[in-house]
Amino acid sequence: MDHVTWSCEFRFHGESYGWEAQLLREGELVIGHRFILRRLAEAWAETERQILEKERALTEYEREPLF
Repeated sequence: MDHVTWSCEFRFHGESYGWEAQLLREGELVIGHRFILRRLAEAWAETERQILEKERALTEYEREPLF
């Protein structure tokens, strides 16, 4: 099984710009999204984490031999 490290960084860019959530794979930026409130950035990151976990579980299931 391949091991990949995912992480998320939250960056505050000031009152006028708000918060940015950055999703990183092995330290490399995959996607970033801007939010007015940090709690919205955290909710988005949690949703993305759940999606990644489901995709990983599906991939592992597909690798399992049927017999």
